[in-house]
Amino acid sequence: MTLHFSLKDIFGLCMVLMIWNLVMPAGTIWTAAVYFGAVLIYLQWRKKGPAEDVVSAADGILAAAFLFNLWYVLGSWGNVRQYDYYNFVMHTDYFLQNGFFLAAPAAYLQSVYFQPPLWGLVSAAVTKFCMWFGAGREAAFDSVRFVSLFCITGAGIVFWRLLREFKLKGGVRLGLFALFCFFPAHGIAANLVNNDAAVYFLMTAMIYCGYRWYIGGGWREALGLSGLLLTAGLVKFSGLMVLPALGVLGLFRLAQAENKLSPRLWGQFAVIGAGAAVGFAWGWFLLAYDFPLVPPPVGNAFQDLRGYGLAERLFGLATAGEVFADVRAGLAEPNVWLALVKTSLFGEWSWSGVTWAYLLYALGIGLAALLAASFFTLPFYRLGEGWGFNAFAVVLTFSVLGAWANFWLEYPYFCSSEYRYVMILLPVSLLWLGNFLTQKSLPKAVGYVLAGGVALMVLARFMLYLNTI
Repeated sequence: MTLHFSLKDIFGLCMVLMIWNLVMPAGTIWTAAVYFGAVLIYLQWRKKGPAEDVVSAADGILAAAFLFNLWYVLGSWGNVRQYDYYNFVMHTDYFLQNGFFLAAPAAYLQSVYFQPPLWGLVSAAVTKFCMWFGAGREAAFDSVRFVSLFCITGAGIVFWRLLREFKLKGGVRLGLFALFCFFPAHGIAANLVNNDAAVYFLMTAMIYCGYRWYIGGGWREALGLSGLLLTAGLVKFSGLMVLPALGVLGLFRLAQAENKLSPRLWGQFAVIGAGAAVGFAWGWFLLAYDFPLVPPPVGNAFQDLRGYGLAERLFGLATAGEVFADVRAGLAEPNVWLALVKTSLFGEWSWSGVTWAYLLYALGIGLAALLAASFFTLPFYRLGEGWGFNAFAVVLTFSVLGAWANFWLEYPYFCSSEYRYVMILLPVSLLWLGNFLTQKSLPKAVGYVLAGGVALMVLARFMLYLNTI
């Protein structure tokens, strides 16, 4: 089963929708109807060919998830359920005021120095483009969320291509794809004006490109990895967290190579390493001038969790029965594991429709337990060709969780323990779960239960949005 959509298709759709938003003000039911109609007409036109009369199941899942996320974006226009909204307003304004140049670096360093500059340039370009169409500055800036919508949908396309690299059962592959596309955190990320969705897309592409490089070993994949590392590092430092896992793939390639001194192999290592080094250029700059890579928290007293000990942060269940981690309402979740689950489903806000929220919460805990348990099957069931990708998954998991743990230990605030800092573990954990389900001859009832769980998750999320936006 193929996926007919490409990144070019999704980019075109997002551009059309963004321009239409400048003509019709967002937030009305008529605007939403036109948006949805435009997308459906496009999809119908896209499938006109005689060999493509029937839209594949994968296409249907991706299109439905795109419309679902678009609905949420339309209903959340403005500074609604955003992370660091005003920091990124300043980030964008800096480049608008300085003609897209990194002028007056002292002023930049005083406001948003901890963010590499590439996302600010992209955000400023989109804002300026929308202002040319007559949009006000605030509405033009809010249109940046269409870039995030593209990135989240694009990550789905890349994940499908990754799934097709592995010998998974057809039903398992489709189920994993549906779970990925409809996962609640992706809807939240699709609405953001910050750099989270962009770096997530780039990191997902690194996993796909890294596996292709591991099994094929071509210059095309090496150059792709180099470019992805460079771009991701200049969007957000966390984009480079995939590098240790990629290094493990390199070690496996070296161990398997007949000629350990092959100029071709070492040349590829050098190209990939150079991409990572240049990607960290803003980090080198900060270190050279004795600036911290992460700024000291300012105005975060309402998120302060220093009163909790390490045991409470790891094992405390005092607030486990509270479904939301609404920090502004004093409901910050001190247990870091529950914080991951809650913020992956609801972010750091409250929602209406609390009954559906509790259903989603129960499903989220069940999925987290299933993914964590299936992690321990990695030493027994090979992922793809050789054991290199199993090692990749293990190292990536410990690298990301290690960086996350260091973050919330060094900065004991609720925002430091949120799911968005480990989001890249979702695609790789779904892979190892799918591999386990494919290897084992499980009763059909297990498949029905898992499919029902995905359907309930989509329904609960739909009802949550219906009651909130």
